[in-house]
Amino acid sequence: RPRAGNASPFYLPGCEIPPWGLMARPSMPYLRLSCPVALALAALLTAVPPVHCSAATAAAEGVCERLGGGGACGKDTALLQRPVVAHRSRGPQQQLGRTAPAAPLRPPSTRLGNRREVPRSVYFLPVDRFAQTGCTKETPACDNDNDWCNGTLRGLIEHLDYIEEMGFEAIWITPVVKQHPGRTASGTGCMGYWAHDIYKIDEHFGTPQDMRDLVQELHRRNMVIIYDFVGNHMGPIHGEASIRDMVPFNESRYFNQLFIGNMSFDDYTNKSHSWPPPAQAMWSQSGAQCTQGMDCSCYKCKESLDEDLSVVGDGATESVGGCRGEMVFDPEGPCPEGALSKYCMPGDYACQGYNETITLRGWFYDLGDLNQTDPFVRKAQLDWIKWFVTEYDIDYLRLDTAAFMTFDFLSELQESANVSIMGEVTTTNLTYHANFQSNPPGPDGREVLDGVLNFPLYYSAIAGFCGEWWPYSQWNLTFLGERMEAQLEAPYRSVERLGNFIDNHDVTRLSKVCNQDSSRITNALTWVMMAKGTPIIYYGTESNFSEVRTSLWQTGYDTKSEGFLFFKTMNAIRAQIPATADLKVLSTEDSGTLVFSRGSKVFVFLNNLAASNSDGSTYCGMALPDPEEGMEWVDALGGSELSTGSTGCVEFATTGPVVLVQKPVLAILQK
Repeated sequence: RPRAGNASPFYLPGCEIPPWGLMARPSMPYLRLSCPVALALAALLTAVPPVHCSAATAAAEGVCERLGGGGACGKDTALLQRPVVAHRSRGPQQQLGRTAPAAPLRPPSTRLGNRREVPRSVYFLPVDRFAQTGCTKETPACDNDNDWCNGTLRGLIEHLDYIEEMGFEAIWITPVVKQHPGRTASGTGCMGYWAHDIYKIDEHFGTPQDMRDLVQELHRRNMVIIYDFVGNHMGPIHGEASIRDMVPFNESRYFNQLFIGNMSFDDYTNKSHSWPPPAQAMWSQSGAQCTQGMDCSCYKCKESLDEDLSVVGDGATESVGGCRGEMVFDPEGPCPEGALSKYCMPGDYACQGYNETITLRGWFYDLGDLNQTDPFVRKAQLDWIKWFVTEYDIDYLRLDTAAFMTFDFLSELQESANVSIMGEVTTTNLTYHANFQSNPPGPDGREVLDGVLNFPLYYSAIAGFCGEWWPYSQWNLTFLGERMEAQLEAPYRSVERLGNFIDNHDVTRLSKVCNQDSSRITNALTWVMMAKGTPIIYYGTESNFSEVRTSLWQTGYDTKSEGFLFFKTMNAIRAQIPATADLKVLSTEDSGTLVFSRGSKVFVFLNNLAASNSDGSTYCGMALPDPEEGMEWVDALGGSELSTGSTGCVEFATTGPVVLVQKPVLAILQK
């Protein structure tokens, strides 16, 4: 029930929400509240009708919907919940029952039951930006964000040697299904997330045969594919006419329509900017993560009169509006004091006015939000993912905007796909994040998704290494280490299946946040490659790209660049470390340093010093164990020799990352 005097969502039967939700030191135990029989049955048995919550539960604004209770909770059920519509027989034609492609050319040992083993490392690329068919170094670069650059699946096939030689085992590609035709005020479907027909391959990217050829060629190389898809929404919708040829969701009833009132669907979807309507799933425009109309920020800038004071973020000013001073907690904001998020995010239930129903059923701008309570929509999505995985022999899936769909639907989606799905969940709440692997969190909960992108650590890592402002994290690698340890203790089903990254297609590039500082960049990338979980590297990082979505072909796919050789070395090291190898964070005295081990024979030394620092790096307060008899500690990156100063601190002549291994391990790598 809601806390006294607080109308925002709190604890519900069956939920496990930590009382520290956003707190800086998650040391308190989370509560486990018993689940009423009716709600449990509704969550577990699809044959049971939706449970209608009591008035007390309804006041929690729809949190029970995520538990699989049929979405019957809300401040105003009639307003917030569209009725479940019975499936009609005259739905769009489904392209099912096709013959599966031939078995891939790879050893059976790479499989884990019907799921693949965790990839050693992943190279993430937008198809439209990686390679045009037949491109060369002289092909003009393309650096626009929202228009087509004409990269293709065939072009990607032509340059797989480049990725393979860098040592990556998997490639993650953006969606290639048929996109929204033409342009809108927001641009085009060039990035692949504006689906219009989920059974076709968009002609900009190539043909169905190109897709099959790509997967077959990857498998021939003993590499795997991670295919990105969107289950939460389709492409832009502006009126009934724009959905008539959508496949398979060609009727307005297939889309969520919160707060439509007396408006027609045409009026509800008319806007091309300044939304809502439609009701929005993010921020406070419609009251999703905090009270409608309120600023969802947890912190504010305390300006300084010191004209010489540098801007917060050491140049990365976008996220804090160029604060010249100190970011401090805003007591008038919607967040509890000690918030780990800088603004209210999915899973921040302690934010004033957080509304789960709007979070789940709101739209992203004008992208048609699918209503999975409609039987046709639900079945069509489950049928499609099963067909697509079989049709193209997909190894893994990445799911866009996973936090905006119910846990019970995600469980069904994972089961139907029958290959591992890694979901995108932008949150700092570790228990909520773990909930996307099992519901309730922990080994006894119902399986949701196999993996989750590791946003909770990303926020602290980019701040710790490069100075972008984030609560408790700016230039603070000690806090990053604490968060790594907290994640090991959190109720995840498998930390190995968390996807570690330091930038991607939706955030500022690492090199830009780090002001092109080579030492900070390589330290951050070494953290990605060596931390527990699956490392994911965004294309162009090896070429030190600063723009988020520029094309790659103008680089000539240089296999001699420092960045390319760095990843080739890192992948060789990573290949020798089992995914399940224990991670232990070692305490150091300087918050600008981070030391952790993987197993007993690999020690990683990281810092956030600038490359211009000529004194090298020093790590105090930790003891490096003696190597085994007849062996010695050596930097596998080849950059520095180990020395012990008069104070007993571990010292290196470089500010760059150091990965210490015992000499026989290095000898294996050098072969």
